[in-house]
Amino acid sequence: MVRLGGPVFMARQAAAGAGESHGAKADDVETLVRKHKEKGFRAAYAPQVSIGESNRVREIREAFESEDITISEVGYWNNLLDPDPKTAKEHRNGMLESLALAEELGACCAVDVLGSYAPGSSTLHHPHNFSKDAFDAAVEMARFFIDSVEPKRTFFTYEMFPFNVMDSPEAIRRLIDVVDRKQFGVHMDLVNLVNCPRAYYESGTIMRRCVELFGDRIVSAHAKDIQMESPAISVILREVVPGEGNLDYGTYLRELHELPQSIPLMMEHLSTEEEYDRAAAYIRSVAEKEQVPL
Repeated sequence: MVRLGGPVFMARQAAAGAGESHGAKADDVETLVRKHKEKGFRAAYAPQVSIGESNRVREIREAFESEDITISEVGYWNNLLDPDPKTAKEHRNGMLESLALAEELGACCAVDVLGSYAPGSSTLHHPHNFSKDAFDAAVEMARFFIDSVEPKRTFFTYEMFPFNVMDSPEAIRRLIDVVDRKQFGVHMDLVNLVNCPRAYYESGTIMRRCVELFGDRIVSAHAKDIQMESPAISVILREVVPGEGNLDYGTYLRELHELPQSIPLMMEHLSTEEEYDRAAAYIRSVAEKEQVPL
């Protein structure tokens, strides 16, 4: 089962960009839930709330549960590999809190990209991001987060990413095996595995490979699209509104739907409410053709 979702726009709220929280403020939970229903969403990003606000956390969980809307993820978009030890420790403590919050909200997962050995943003690239040290750090942190929080309902996940050790289905499968924790899940983002022209034209094959290798571990997914600039001598790939790129959405939706577990499919990184509405319309049109209920 696939549950489509995405950001909702409350008063004076702008869209979240890459590396920002996707969830709306939780000042008015009743209105927040109603906004999701108006959009036809059956999944939602975790609203902006902290683990210390226990009453508000419970209110959010119960309000979304009462309308059968799944909270997909608590996103913590900070650099877990920052080379500054103090900063890295702060971010890892923040990830622990996010995993604990996901557990209390009943969210499918807590998620972050692994990060970068370049100081600052997780999306600053560095050659060491592909090293054995990076893989070992990913294993150590996943075990630490899961063993510390001991989640029963939610999963800890790294979002697959083209600029670190989780850049292929095979690498992700290896990480699952080495982490060796039941509550270590996979956050699926097919666009993030499109990292070269060959992959650009074979995204459906990549998706089928992911399901073959770790379909049972997928707990949440992102809905984006990708376009390769042409003509061009260098490879230039850009995120675009779903329907304006080359991602094999038919295969993406069909493979997610055929999994036994329920998967939130969350739109992200668009600029306006109109773009999200357009993206949702496209995804629904493909789902209807593929006979995939959303």
